[in-house]
Amino acid sequence: MLPMPPAPARSLSFLEREAMSSSAATTTFCSARIDGPGGFHLFVDGNAKICRENGSFSKPKPNAFSLLEIDDCPDSTAICRAACYVHGLKAAQPTVHEMYRHNSETIRKIFTDTDALLAYDWAATFTAWIVSNCTSFRWHVSGDVFSGDYARWISIVCRGSLRVSHWLYTRSFEHVQDLRHAENLVVNLSVDAENYAMARETARMGGLRLCYLATVEYPGIPGTLPPDSVIFPDYALRPKDNDSWWKGLSPLQKKMVCPVDAWGKGEERRCGPCDRCLK
Repeated sequence: MLPMPPAPARSLSFLEREAMSSSAATTTFCSARIDGPGGFHLFVDGNAKICRENGSFSKPKPNAFSLLEIDDCPDSTAICRAACYVHGLKAAQPTVHEMYRHNSETIRKIFTDTDALLAYDWAATFTAWIVSNCTSFRWHVSGDVFSGDYARWISIVCRGSLRVSHWLYTRSFEHVQDLRHAENLVVNLSVDAENYAMARETARMGGLRLCYLATVEYPGIPGTLPPDSVIFPDYALRPKDNDSWWKGLSPLQKKMVCPVDAWGKGEERRCGPCDRCLK
């Protein structure tokens, strides 16, 4: 313990179709390798959508740490597993996805050190890299908070880099309190029809934002969704391709929809120019 200082099978043809429909095939990705204690290394990644002020839309700089989809998402729902955008990324950007796999395996090896010194040393190494290279940092383009130790490790890294703005989306509601030890980390709760009731209670107790996933199977938006929430439409609902779902939203709900996921990414439509999830 670090003190404070099942998905359905998918065939290749499915992944190929996902790659064709996913924006991952046309997104600019970047990465960097961090070498550290114990002979281990981790990868940080980034892309045009999330870069904020780290580089530019056409030339982003790495500012994220990612793990595996589903395998590292212990509280995922059937809805989010079916809609997971990382399936498309895996097919379109296999090298990036292999970095996620490496991080997933390596971070667990780091945490197996019996006296936790290796984990603390790696927190210091990771923090130093972020401070030297980033002004903002996204946790988990893929994956989620998979344990209490990992949540506390994230919090340590964030508190060690106070001038950097961190943000994440999580369905691991049981670890939210450990994450909130870091005042510079914005915690967004990832929500859909399946976990909405639990998310509402968690948000109410912690004053957190809800980020609601709407899909073809579950397109409706709860009437009790707080006005500071963000709505993320799955690919098939995006109004730039099919506006029937969009037309059914109220004026307030339309203001809550992520502009990038609705209308496509660009220099003015990405994380940074849009700050709905960032504060």
